[in-house]
Amino acid sequence: MGKLEKAYAGIDLGGTKILAVLVNGDGKLLGSEERPTEAARGQDAVIATMAEMVGKLAGGQIELQSIGVATAGTLDPADGTVELASNLGWRNVPLGKELERLLGLQVTVDNDANAAAYGEWRAGAGVGTQNCLFITVSTGIGGGIICDGKLMRGRSASAGELGHITIDWNGPRCPCGNIGCLELYASGTAIGRAAASAAAADPVRGAKLLALAGGAAGDITSRHVGEAAKEGDALALEVLKRAGTALGAGLVSAIHLANPEAIILGGGASHIGEPLLGPMREALADRVIPSMGRGVKIVAPRLGAKAGAIGAALMAKAQ
Repeated sequence: MGKLEKAYAGIDLGGTKILAVLVNGDGKLLGSEERPTEAARGQDAVIATMAEMVGKLAGGQIELQSIGVATAGTLDPADGTVELASNLGWRNVPLGKELERLLGLQVTVDNDANAAAYGEWRAGAGVGTQNCLFITVSTGIGGGIICDGKLMRGRSASAGELGHITIDWNGPRCPCGNIGCLELYASGTAIGRAAASAAAADPVRGAKLLALAGGAAGDITSRHVGEAAKEGDALALEVLKRAGTALGAGLVSAIHLANPEAIILGGGASHIGEPLLGPMREALADRVIPSMGRGVKIVAPRLGAKAGAIGAALMAKAQ
């Protein structure tokens, strides 16, 4: 029998799907598997599925070293307890200890945005930097911060909540409890909501968006806004200019705080392209302290949907 290859498992635990990966010490993907979460089955069944997926991936000529898990919610990273994960309906679930019991290996549990940031830094678009930001613009806005060659976790592994930077101190109340959060203005949800409101108020201007959404303003999403903008629709372009400007304002605060070399910008809404990113860059150029903004690269992620799982595996390796 040949020498076994050392490998590290990573799991991205989401509300709708579980993604498990196997990587080598350099973060090279050796295998992956995806299954539905089916959280309604209960926490024990979900954890058993996670263990089964890792066992399947690690079969054959693999010497599994450790396991990392990326999950949303609030955590106690010291012992891997998920204190609250609303997308799973979990409270005080000892995820790390249960997986260790089932698999007999060290398990590290961390925030999913932190794990994705770490993955992109160690094996993706952030390789070679010592200071970078990872920001995902999707349903919400999340992120992670790499500072002086280390992941900034914070007290409860929640550092990098860039979507909850205040950009309007007189703005609306956010579900997080803050007022005027960036997420309320520049997330995919916010873009869809702003377009729906504008189209409902002026159906003539909103005709293109309404047509794409099947006639109901309440069904307009950021995807529809992006499609309409690509066809030159004035209302869609207006909505995206406001959102892009807000995103740029938020990034200015993040740059002033973290002084990065690069910003890795991903998420579904970021794929809208220039109608959103052009106003973002204009706001950045107009507002950032020149010496801090000079040379900051804004780049696309390289690991795609596997960033969190790969990052979790590499975080476990680093323990």
